Amino acid sequence: MAKTDPKRKFIQLSKGELNYAMSRAVIQGDWCFVSGTMGYDYVKQELPESAAQQTMNTFTNIRKALDAAGFELGHVVRVQYTVSDRKYVKEVLPIIKKHFDNILPAATMVLAEMVDPEGKIEIEVTCFKGA
Repeated sequence: MAKTDPKRKFIQLSKGELNYAMSRAVIQGDWCFVSGTMGYDYVKQELPESAAQQTMNTFTNIRKALDAAGFELGHVVRVQYTVSDRKYVKEVLPIIKKHFDNILPAATMVLAEMVDPEGKIEIEVTCFKGA
């Protein structure tokens, strides 16, 4: 399906997304698929050092994508966390719990290198708001 397909809506929040030929989110009917999102602070134009701050910023960026798509964090049904090093898991878990403790989406956490070597976490979510 092409970008002009009326059944899909594409959300782009930064020009950088176009460099990777991607959308921040794609809406198809009652579904919203949010791409892997990092904790880049678009106001300060920086990626913070700490895994905790990157995680908080990641949730801020996900919420912006969901707002633009007409979805809420409560619509999340699946999440994948990619963490760059096992040592960050204990640091990011309390922040994840704060956001998803009442939602309890199906979840997977993997350890992998990030495209940006300063990145410590990337979060991808799938949402559903149908009946």
